[in-house]
Amino acid sequence: MSNSPIDGNYHDRLRQEGEIWGKVAEAMAAQDAPDWQVQRQALHNLIVHARHVDAMLEAVQPGMQALDLGCGAGELTVALARRGAHVLGIDISARALEVARGYYASVQSQLVGTASYEQADLNTLSLPTARYDRIVIKGALHHLVDLPHLVGQMRQALRPDGLLWVQDSHGDESRAGVLMASVLMFVLPTHVSYGDKVRGLLRFGLRAPSRIKLSMEAEGLSPFEGAGRDQDWLALIQQAFDVIDLERGGTVTGYLAHQLRLPRSLALPLLRLIYGLERLLLRLGLLRSSGVVLLARSRPRELVEAQSVTS
Repeated sequence: MSNSPIDGNYHDRLRQEGEIWGKVAEAMAAQDAPDWQVQRQALHNLIVHARHVDAMLEAVQPGMQALDLGCGAGELTVALARRGAHVLGIDISARALEVARGYYASVQSQLVGTASYEQADLNTLSLPTARYDRIVIKGALHHLVDLPHLVGQMRQALRPDGLLWVQDSHGDESRAGVLMASVLMFVLPTHVSYGDKVRGLLRFGLRAPSRIKLSMEAEGLSPFEGAGRDQDWLALIQQAFDVIDLERGGTVTGYLAHQLRLPRSLALPLLRLIYGLERLLLRLGLLRSSGVVLLARSRPRELVEAQSVTS
């Protein structure tokens, strides 16, 4: 019996996955340009992600070779090219890549580096050896069914002094985080009216937080949403790479940033306050977050193989 995670329905689901994320890319690009310079101003990015993404980009030097895995409409691909890197963006969605190519063509003359795009499945991807100085993968790992394969390919593709940057979800949302989000969602003005919130609480009672958990994890959003949550991608990366920096947090604040219905002038300071509280609770051990940002460097192949034998 085959141990492959790719079953008979895999390719149909993969096609649906690409179509869904293509529609998402088109809808988002219709609102704002698929460019980190623009997307950075979104509340969830400004509060939770900007510090990490900016630090990653600042370390990129002109002439570097970079790989953006799960690039979507290419917001980080363009950002890396703006820093002078020569970037390949890879995604499963042909429609998302059409958006990426269209936007890149409109800003290409403004960029120091270059960008190109390729459609491929990250679960079966084959990468060249020691090609890239930087590999970035944002929000894609928890969609994958064969994480060991991709982690091995990323290790192979990085040059000896290259760096891997990851931002993703690791594991399920914790009960404490879900309860914190549930309380804040109930008391703060969101896209759900207070009347509907009360009716929902009366209907679902103690089961109401479980519905918030499903919403936080985007359960059912796409065929492969959460497929990688049962696989410990963090342990795989820690085995294959030397982790330089790892930070958890931001899932509660990021979720609320998408739900709040307040003027930006009020939402911004409120979310900063919530993010500060979330980070304090994490430091005190009272909260566990699924959100992970990681920076790592490749280990020598011989060391990884030796560890695999002894583990």
